[in-house]
Amino acid sequence: MSRKMLKYWMLLLALALVLAACGGGDTADEPAETDDTAVDTTEEMAEETTSEEAEAPAEEAMDEVITLEFWHAMADDLGAVVDELVTRFNDSQDGIVVNATYQGSYDDTYNALLAAFETGTEPNIIQNFDLASQTMIDTGRLVAAHDLMAADGYDSSVFVPAVADYYGDGTGMVAMAFNSSTPILFYNKDMLAAAGVEPPAEGTSWSFSEMLNACDAIQASGETEYCIALGQVGWYFEQILANSGGLYFNNNNGRTARATEVAFNQGVGVEVFDFLTGLIADGYSPNLGNTWTDTDTVFLAGEAAMMFDSTAGTRGLQDGAEFEVGTMYIPYADSAGDRNGVVIGGAALWLIDSGDDATNAAAWEFMKFMAAEAQQVTWHTGTGYFPVRTDISGNADLTAFWAENPNFVTAINQLASTKTTLDDGSPNYAVLGGRSGPSPAIRRLIVEAYSAVLDDGMTAQEALDIAAEKANQELSDYNSFFE
Repeated sequence: MSRKMLKYWMLLLALALVLAACGGGDTADEPAETDDTAVDTTEEMAEETTSEEAEAPAEEAMDEVITLEFWHAMADDLGAVVDELVTRFNDSQDGIVVNATYQGSYDDTYNALLAAFETGTEPNIIQNFDLASQTMIDTGRLVAAHDLMAADGYDSSVFVPAVADYYGDGTGMVAMAFNSSTPILFYNKDMLAAAGVEPPAEGTSWSFSEMLNACDAIQASGETEYCIALGQVGWYFEQILANSGGLYFNNNNGRTARATEVAFNQGVGVEVFDFLTGLIADGYSPNLGNTWTDTDTVFLAGEAAMMFDSTAGTRGLQDGAEFEVGTMYIPYADSAGDRNGVVIGGAALWLIDSGDDATNAAAWEFMKFMAAEAQQVTWHTGTGYFPVRTDISGNADLTAFWAENPNFVTAINQLASTKTTLDDGSPNYAVLGGRSGPSPAIRRLIVEAYSAVLDDGMTAQEALDIAAEKANQELSDYNSFFE
């Protein structure tokens, strides 16, 4: 190993240790638990596998049973759906056995992989989250999905463009799309109706001022103490910044060159952060700290009329509420004039090069299976993560499910209506999402910035400037390995 690469691996290990020390938790959309019956109610939707997923691996890969290690980050009921899909794959053929292992949160799974690279114990396939994309590409340890697609004659046009673009490297998808999500606003329909508040018209969202007006009416009605339950989560800042047309990084969000500086402390970024911290400081939300689950508890208990959460939690929230739940698009900054759209969250499947063609071919078969129509229908209806394919909208079971469960469609429409190009025809890099090697660590700095405002009395600008200074150092340290 070259001295430069040794230093690079030491950097990755250091990143893993730092994130572990921070306790993880805020580096991805961590959804509410889903109902135990989710798997049972969707099994009949996918009894027959498609010809795509029934294809056998290459003949030479079938001389003996190939065992694959698959690491994932889906807990509880989400994990139950993953296990059901893995079992379905293992039962569909007799040449490959996939062992699925839950590694903890997205943070934990990311850290486990970096550590495994040091010991040579890495899995064949890993479900790694959106923020890990640049690091995964930089490892040089992948078999790119687009290379496998080209060799296999696989039609990559079936994927949702925003998903394909996010995990793309200019040639095609590096990872195989699997579980994608966006944040949405969940609301208590009874409370909004009692307060005389109408949700935004279909296909639109509130501006910040419109949302605050709604909050004032809700709290004045006496229906609930709080308008919204808001966790101090870095993901929401990123998403509302994108919806407001703001960049997170320079160099077009790190899409046209490596990001060297953050841009979130400039212009609309300050407006977004002032709005989010103001929801808590001004009494619209209780101060729940950096949490995902406590917001669910407050919302489901009727102590708040609304909450931000990942669409991945739709099943759990809808089934767990004793009231009718509605969903709407996330808000945007007044200065933006209109919504831009959202960036995909969630994760994808990455193939780690084993050095053995037969093993890699077997891993590719599993990845294709997980992205196939039947599995995507089961995954979507059992969780709330939206399908990553565009060619299943005519699926009869899915159409019937959407008719009965319109909340599952909100995130799909929110993403579909995202403005991926500007008026001049150029890419809207704000909604393509920021990309950098130390993105997980930088997201943690936003969580610290919440505390700086709410606990230490800083302004949004002051807190973001401190976060930006630290983030720029993270970028400099990381990028130095590629100069």
